[in-house]
Order: sequence, then C-alpha cells, then structure tokens
Amino acid sequence: GTQRVVNANNDPCQTSGTAKSSVVLNVTTSAQVIAASGATSIYVCGFNATVGGTAPTYKFHYGTGAVCATGSTDITGTYLPLVGSQNTYAPGMSAFSTPASQALCITTGGTSPSVQGVLTYAQQ
Repeated sequence: GTQRVVNANNDPCQTSGTAKSSVVLNVTTSAQVIAASGATSIYVCGFNATVGGTAPTYKFHYGTGAVCATGSTDITGTYLPLVGSQNTYAPGMSAFSTPASQALCITTGGTSPSVQGVLTYAQQ
C-alpha cells in the first residue's frame, strides 16, 4: 500500500496540541484495533506488545468493515517475533498512518496466536 508521508511540522504524533489516545491490544485473531471516524486518518505513534502461541505472526492493515476486509491494504510487513518477546516500535513520530475514512486492523497468524499490549495514536 501507499503510505502518506508526514513531515515534522504537521506530524500529529509530534505536535503537543494534538490529542493522543491509546488502545489495548488483546488480539487472538484478526480484529479491528481502531474504528474509522468520519474523514479522519489514524496516525500510529507507537506500540508495545508481547506475543504468544506457536510461530505467532501479526501485521497491521487498513480497510473498512469489522476486520478491514473491504479494501484491505497492508501498512506493515508481517512481524515474526519470538514467543514471549516484547516488540516495541515508538519512533517519536508517526510510525504509520491510514488514509482518511479507514479503520486500523491487525491480522494474526500461527497456531493460537496472541498479541497483548498497547498502541498509541492520534486521529484527525
């Protein structure tokens, strides 16, 4: 998919006046993480997660519908973490974003996968 480039002058993750929110990651199957809200975009500022299961994988994507099935487009590659490892991605700026009017979802793979943690974002 195509990602929008955000520069430091207008990056909502770097702007002190922009409200940030967090959502709990408690995922064992493909799921919507953040719902679409009107014509806003979702800017992921960072996430921290641990994983469980056998050969667990996960990736973030956007689209519409309950699990972003309509127009589903990957925003990240597939993460292949070690079971029990902590995955942190917090670059101090927007890590990735969705186009306007799209939800953010996560897809899991492997046997009995589990992704637990927190994701911080701005939506505007």
